[in-house]
Amino acid sequence: MTTDIPNLVAALRQTAERIGDDHGLRFYDTPELSTYRGYAELDRRARAIAERLQRAGHRPGETAVVALQPGLNWADAAYGVLYAGLALVPAPVAGYGATGTMGERIAGIARSAEATVMITEASVAEAIGGDLPGVEVAAYLFEDLVSEGNADGWIEPELTADSLAFLLFTSGSTGDPKGVIGTHGTFLATIWACGELFGMDEDSVLVGWSPLHHIMGLMLQVLNPATLGAQAVITATAQFQRRPVFWLQLISKHRGTVSVAGNFAFALVTQLATADQIEELDLSSLEVLFSGSEPVRSETVNAFLSRFATTGLNPASIAPVMGMTEAMLISAKFPGDELVLRRFDSARLEDGELVPADGEGSVEMVSCGRPSSRTSVVIVDPDTFEPVPDGTIGEIWVASDMVSPGYFRRPDATAETFGHELAGHDGAHMRTGDLAAILDGELYVTGRLKEMIIIRGRNIYPQDLEARAQRLHAAVGIGSSFELEGHPSAVGIVLELDPETAPPATDLADLANAVRDELGTAYSLPSVAVAFVDTGKLPRTATGKVRRRPTRVLIEEGSLDVLHSSGFRPVLATHTH
Repeated sequence: MTTDIPNLVAALRQTAERIGDDHGLRFYDTPELSTYRGYAELDRRARAIAERLQRAGHRPGETAVVALQPGLNWADAAYGVLYAGLALVPAPVAGYGATGTMGERIAGIARSAEATVMITEASVAEAIGGDLPGVEVAAYLFEDLVSEGNADGWIEPELTADSLAFLLFTSGSTGDPKGVIGTHGTFLATIWACGELFGMDEDSVLVGWSPLHHIMGLMLQVLNPATLGAQAVITATAQFQRRPVFWLQLISKHRGTVSVAGNFAFALVTQLATADQIEELDLSSLEVLFSGSEPVRSETVNAFLSRFATTGLNPASIAPVMGMTEAMLISAKFPGDELVLRRFDSARLEDGELVPADGEGSVEMVSCGRPSSRTSVVIVDPDTFEPVPDGTIGEIWVASDMVSPGYFRRPDATAETFGHELAGHDGAHMRTGDLAAILDGELYVTGRLKEMIIIRGRNIYPQDLEARAQRLHAAVGIGSSFELEGHPSAVGIVLELDPETAPPATDLADLANAVRDELGTAYSLPSVAVAFVDTGKLPRTATGKVRRRPTRVLIEEGSLDVLHSSGFRPVLATHTH
């Protein structure tokens, strides 16, 4: 496969001609039932969908919202939209139920994307009540497009690397969401970077469960394998949530070579896999098992490797990655590189420096590797906009052909984030909002600039507080911590509790005090507000990452259903069980 392909349409067409249906995508609706779509068949269905859209008068430059349940219809619809020369706007469906929330969410995205087309299916149309509130689009049922389209009548649009391919609305988008522009060129550049960073090629077998309306799922599980001609084995996020070990069972069954998940998923499968299930696994085929979408924690990696040591899993396959919707892949552990875990002085870390140290007062961190040859990463002081020395924490600025041109119809937000010049460095740089330091060529991500908790001039990373609280009791799960204003406490933390192992309700106050004492002592916090909620109640992104700012808003409004709370504003009293 050459890297001079002009667009994603030409990429799939070449794959279909070269490989036919010998390779393709397999989707597991249940652990026993799967559907297969070879690349020649995917090309045929995409041409049929595109021809039907073209016959209806839709032309390149228009945007199409796609709202489908998990499954291979996503691949057909995505390529059908691209084959028509339109830009795809993925909209989330799974997890919204049959309430007005789904329709409002899709309508908000459609308005912001200035969509003229919506592709959905009967079950989704019924759930949203037919029309989108306040939005006029030409709505098509997916099944009708496939059956009514004439693949042989398709006219290939004129597309370049700069043509709009996607509008990606980030997971945190609400109300008036912000769309990230993705061109054919930025997506192809990401696919070529995957080849360099992860060794992916036609012989790869990718296994995953990330949602297909999310960029990580769509890119790694559909666009990437379809361009390279690799095999992909996919299941729904809900299947993983119901049975986490099913992810590893698919890798074992299909001899998967590449897979991806967030830190929380590694922790969950480590906790829930049984000894009998682990005994049946063979993970020796894995070449790259990369961890992304949230901070990679050393204790999670170590526990995962220990738990699955008997499966043939190669520890060197674990590959932390750093990326984001606006910049795609920023850095990763390369194939053949060792997984780097180093300890640093925690006090100096709070002062903004990475100083190697051992023993008490040190913290272990996982390196997110290094950039690909296509990417320049510079650590910059977020106040002075000057590059900082190695070992100093600053904001990640990135220049790459994977970086988005900007936000759709948002010139002010685009100017704030993209196109920054940096003395001594070529190219326009993007501000990521992520904090990190480079030491000995390795990138260590420390947190989010806007989520940083600053107490008495010290930088406290929320993920550190959350991880510390989890160690106090087996029932304590994922958490969300943040700085507070106008509360009796300086810092707040909301933690999910596993109902099966949680202490009685009468003991939750004692557990809250234990969390408060632990965090207050360990991080010299003047005061900590603590709340507990049931598992699954914290706001999350599509990939399972907790959303801290929305959590804070909900608890300040008193609209988060809590099991116990103390230290927050009194409004919570009306929502406490």
